[in-house]
Amino acid sequence: MKKMEFSLNKMKKSLREVHLEVIEAVKDIRLLNYCSWPTEIEQSFLGAYAKGNIKKISFDYEERDFSENKRALKKLLSPLSSENPLHIYTSKTIESYIHTIDMISSIGSSHFQELGIEVYGTPSVLQFGRNFSHLDMAKKILKIYDEFDHAYLKESDLCFSSQLIVEDLKKRSQEVLGPDTPEFIEEPSIISKAAAGMSRVRIRKGTCFSEYDFDQLFVHEVMTHSLTAINGAAQENLPLLARGAPRTTKTQEGLATFAEVITGSMDIFRLRRLALRIVGIDMALKGADFYDLFKFFMSYGQNEKESFLSASRILRGGYAEGGIVFTKDNVYLEGLFMVHSFFLWSLHTSNLSCIHTLFSGRLDIEDIFLLKGQYEKGQLKEPKYLPQWYKQINLLVGKISFSLILDNLNFEEIDSYYGSLQSKYQSEV
Repeated sequence: MKKMEFSLNKMKKSLREVHLEVIEAVKDIRLLNYCSWPTEIEQSFLGAYAKGNIKKISFDYEERDFSENKRALKKLLSPLSSENPLHIYTSKTIESYIHTIDMISSIGSSHFQELGIEVYGTPSVLQFGRNFSHLDMAKKILKIYDEFDHAYLKESDLCFSSQLIVEDLKKRSQEVLGPDTPEFIEEPSIISKAAAGMSRVRIRKGTCFSEYDFDQLFVHEVMTHSLTAINGAAQENLPLLARGAPRTTKTQEGLATFAEVITGSMDIFRLRRLALRIVGIDMALKGADFYDLFKFFMSYGQNEKESFLSASRILRGGYAEGGIVFTKDNVYLEGLFMVHSFFLWSLHTSNLSCIHTLFSGRLDIEDIFLLKGQYEKGQLKEPKYLPQWYKQINLLVGKISFSLILDNLNFEEIDSYYGSLQSKYQSEV
């Protein structure tokens, strides 16, 4: 105890002041913005492709120098205690930002891929609690899609504008978040359909949205990413909880994707897109270039624009000729299974408070156990907002319990039984 007090006494600033200085130091650290391909590359390539030509893609990344920011962050690390949980959380978050600066500095080199894999992993890694990899699961999803393929199963041909999505999300968000509702804007340059933060949600302008996107974007972007950031901003002692350091990406995307599944917002085409990205990452790691990936996504029915975006997001930080892969899209399925298993454990062991804590800010699952004592002491606040699907706990437990039952189903026996019935009555007709 004395040793901990000694370490805390070395702090000349309050922990809140340290957090605010970190936020100032990282305010311009936007990895996805800096490693994404220039928007004019997309326009040029698709313009040529529409005329039947395959344009060679060539560009240079703008150099960024964040060495001063890195020095400032390292300086903030030195007085932090290795025993105080609040300090440990702060150290881990600062180190994650330093890692991000190193990634930005290495854009365009193979080191960028190596650093990214440390954070996001690869498709070949075994899934948590299972004896198969993310790539195995992705291929299984694609196989299931093919087996379920039916004339009634088709992507929506309805096309809703980004303006309609913005209006809908804003209205629904105000009903939950009230005065803390973020601003919704249309932006043509983002790769994903949407990107959400505490105060702003960007929707890709000029994109054709389906009727499924309304619910998917609401539960994924607003009721997860924006909600956890807003709750984190209410944490006076740890304002960094409002920001998403890369080390929290797996949990954040896992929670957001889990929210889609548990609310019934995840349609088969969305699930297939996630699986295709993982297969695409594996292809790129094995040598596929942009043109290989573009053809791959086109072969699965994606249009030219979506195929370009899918291929280029896998090669962010690298070039069209391949060799440098950004594996971030690996975290969606990995995070989904990690969060799902966390919910199972929490409910099975009567640790519902652990799930509750998950919404208190942009956390990694490990942070929940690290900071548990601080929540119990009241040093950290309860989440200000909770998504509706979580507040309906009886329905949530019912869905998760049913998923456990389904895990034990013998599909070969099921296929045999219903297949024999089908053959029996077809032969009698």
